[in-house]
Amino acid sequence: MKKLSILAFALLCLSQSYAQNASDVLRYSYLQPSGSARYVGAGGAFGALGAEFGAISQNPAGLAMFRSNELTLTPALRIANSSAAISGNPEYSDDRSKFGFDNIGLVFNTSPGESSSWKSFNFGIGYNRQADYNRAIYYEGDASGTIMNGYFNDYQTNNVDPFGSEMAYNANAIYEDGNGNLTYDFAGNENATVRRSQILNTYGRMNEMAIAFAGNYEEKLMVGATIGVPFVNYRIEGEYVESDPAEAVDYFDRLTYTEYLRSNGVGINLKLGVIYRITQALRVGAAFHTPTAISLTDQYSNTFAYDYTDGSGPNIGEVQNSPDGTFDYKLRTPWRASASAAVVVKKIGFLSADVEWVDYSANRYNFTSDVASSSNKEYERQVNNDITRSYRQAMNARFGAEVVLDEFRLRGGFNLLGKPEEGATDFNTAFTAGAGVRGKSFFLDFGYRRGKGVGSITPYTGAPVAETSVVTNDFLLTLGFKF
Repeated sequence: MKKLSILAFALLCLSQSYAQNASDVLRYSYLQPSGSARYVGAGGAFGALGAEFGAISQNPAGLAMFRSNELTLTPALRIANSSAAISGNPEYSDDRSKFGFDNIGLVFNTSPGESSSWKSFNFGIGYNRQADYNRAIYYEGDASGTIMNGYFNDYQTNNVDPFGSEMAYNANAIYEDGNGNLTYDFAGNENATVRRSQILNTYGRMNEMAIAFAGNYEEKLMVGATIGVPFVNYRIEGEYVESDPAEAVDYFDRLTYTEYLRSNGVGINLKLGVIYRITQALRVGAAFHTPTAISLTDQYSNTFAYDYTDGSGPNIGEVQNSPDGTFDYKLRTPWRASASAAVVVKKIGFLSADVEWVDYSANRYNFTSDVASSSNKEYERQVNNDITRSYRQAMNARFGAEVVLDEFRLRGGFNLLGKPEEGATDFNTAFTAGAGVRGKSFFLDFGYRRGKGVGSITPYTGAPVAETSVVTNDFLLTLGFKF
């Protein structure tokens, strides 16, 4: 298994990442679930409400509250604006938009009969989006240091990496001096100020297929279970460039390093939930999600090119290509637990709140499940220890409301998403809004969510940090049919 200096987006939190390293786990465990437009418009706070397909991936007991068969289709548009800057340099912004389906759901309602205490047994199948990876980011500026310091140190200590230092050597960025000693252009000038820029584009989603069962006991107690099967599709393409327009470094002109990583995988989990109707107006709920076991395959490659000027004039370096790397591994994400409450007033609307607990430090890699390897086992131990040290328990809170105006509905919500990093004390936030119209056999809903988060990225260990912020705007439209 080889390390890659890939930069990964962890939803709204951005941080440095290598292939299969500590920060990669946030891609699969720091979630911002979506579903139907009604679910998103009311802040996703449906843990004690139910009768909403998006909530099946949150609290499956809500499936028991459906009174008829139902089909939902939710096309969605996401627009993500990312800004980044190195300290003392201008800020650059970039946009990425992506159209897709956030939800497809089918619910079947059955009734055992009036003589039974169980008023309904319902079955649901479909999928809800759990994470979106579509981002674009760019920054440029002057700062001290170079990626070549690490490459030279690695090569000098015989840590020859075909995805890094070996390409630098083959590109003549590392060479022998007149005395036969290894050197490079930054020798003695390791902290020179050079111009640097980076372009990163990430693509993909994690969609979860949900297969759910639920029962309604005496219109008081709802119980349910969901088998979740998340499908992961993630890709990142990046280009990192250093140049020397101020001629601070002898001989050096420019280097270009490109990165490619594609991750695909499938997982499984179990969600259990209950809802209890204390009175006709007051409901409470609770849910537990088992860890998700995900099997993943990474495919990756890199290129490197180095330009310099010596006594013979300018030299435009030939592009060096790494091998094509492939690695299979497994990941186990943390347990989740949530508690919910809602006040429902017939023909007026509802107020609801959900609180979720998750311990991000409990993420665990398994690099040796398919092939025994002492080196991979040691790296697995190191990365899992890094996860334990780097992340913490966090709370997520979701609040929502809906107002009934005859057949029309108005909705709003607010989310507080606890940051997973150790020592973090603030939250990422999201505001939601929505509207809809409900008929006897058809309904149409619109939902909107605006999320915001901050973070940082670096192209290599010890590099100057680019501070980042991401604003996402989700627009959802649900077509629903009752039959």
